[in-house]
Amino acid sequence: MAGTIHEGPEFGIGDFVLLHDVTLEAFMDNLKLRYEKNRLYTYIGEVVVSVNPYKPVDIYNKNYVDEYKGREIYERPPHIFALADSAYTTMKRKSRDTCIVISGESGSGKTEASKIIMRYIAAVTNVGGQKEVERVKDVLIKSNVILEAVWKCQNKQE
Repeated sequence: MAGTIHEGPEFGIGDFVLLHDVTLEAFMDNLKLRYEKNRLYTYIGEVVVSVNPYKPVDIYNKNYVDEYKGREIYERPPHIFALADSAYTTMKRKSRDTCIVISGESGSGKTEASKIIMRYIAAVTNVGGQKEVERVKDVLIKSNVILEAVWKCQNKQE
């Protein structure tokens, strides 16, 4: 697997910034092509657009962790690991907190994306750091239920 995570033109455009026509139709056609080719992630610059596959996929294993660990964001095809590694590397280099904003409709996979990112961070940190990552992941998952309930209540009041 090492060194084999690549994309050719048959997978569409991996970064929407490179689209020739910036239209909704071109955007959706590219996203559809990538989805049909099991490419769930597409960049818009340094933003990662993800599509929920609604099926199990094997793109989060140790081989993928190894392929994205320590790489620049554009060295490999679009993937949530590239974003996670970029944030983690920036945090380590600058010794400052960093954040990743995950946005989407209810049921779109925000909690799952958060868990994937946290698992990646745990996989690339030392053993002591992994315990803290697991603690943060647990808080995140528990708080997500509360945040979702608050969001639903606010929308009912409008």
